[in-house]
Amino acid sequence: MITFLLIGYIQAFAQQPRLKQVDKYLASTGKVIQKKSIPAKKYCLLQTLYKEKKLLLLNLPELNDRGTQEVIPFGYKLNNLSEITLDTISGSLSQSTIRPLYNKSLFSGVSYQFCDSVVYGITLYYNGQNSATYSSLKERMDKFFKHADYSLAGSYFYSDPDYAVKLTSGKVEVYSLFHYPIVETFFPGVSHKVWYGPYTYETDDSSVMLAFYNQESKENNIQSAFKVYYKYRYAQPFKMNKLQFVLDDVTYEFPLTVENKTIIKETSQVEERNTRTFINPEIMKAMLRSNKLEVVLEGEGGRFSYKMPAFQRASLYTAYEYFRWTVTNPLAKYETW
Repeated sequence: MITFLLIGYIQAFAQQPRLKQVDKYLASTGKVIQKKSIPAKKYCLLQTLYKEKKLLLLNLPELNDRGTQEVIPFGYKLNNLSEITLDTISGSLSQSTIRPLYNKSLFSGVSYQFCDSVVYGITLYYNGQNSATYSSLKERMDKFFKHADYSLAGSYFYSDPDYAVKLTSGKVEVYSLFHYPIVETFFPGVSHKVWYGPYTYETDDSSVMLAFYNQESKENNIQSAFKVYYKYRYAQPFKMNKLQFVLDDVTYEFPLTVENKTIIKETSQVEERNTRTFINPEIMKAMLRSNKLEVVLEGEGGRFSYKMPAFQRASLYTAYEYFRWTVTNPLAKYETW
């Protein structure tokens, strides 16, 4: 047996689920009609994969602030005795009212976001008119995370394997990437488990939403995939047609098709969407192990590239973890066989 190893450039042709007959049918009959909303639910996927009845508790990033030490940790689950007043409830998601901090602190209050009563998001509030506090917080974030993933209109975005943080005037948003909920969407005979994450990668003129997920059928057939949304000013059409992942020693390329396009009049932008491009789990593993991981989006109207931040790597990691835990023993669900 002869094995060829190609280091440098690999084109990974994505399996597209749509047959040519479907395109011909749509061309002759018109567009697909969405009769009703697609059912979906949100929950912490990684928490369901690990040791049963054990909760991972994660503290806030170390900000050298006494007030933050009294904050409830990520992963804590509310019970009937918890004295937390909820402000909004929407399905499995809820948010608390703003609660005071009692120790001397830069912050005046804190609110919590819950999924199935588990803390996954924490927002800290401070006086946004105090520029010294803003500068001090930015200095502490830079020390903890080393550098910001990007900045936009006075807001700074940070992430590492555990946290995603947004520092803006008046508040600091902090999310636990482990506890951040996925969205499971149900179609006839198939479900999609997608980890969108708290942020997109943004510049002044463009933004990229990149999310990895698993498509699972009733027959326990699981395929990994990703979706990408690109938003830009509509002065010049982009028409994305290719996505590359640039690793330490290899580049993987995937052809893209613009499945739908939305014009956003309020911001004078266009959003192009590709919702399903399948990816080999071995490629996902190589991406996770690579120190360098750059995303290059190409279209007829230009090119957009950036270093993948940790909060998008978390989407990749979550999809790969679920695939490993679920596919390695596909007959485990059928114990009576």
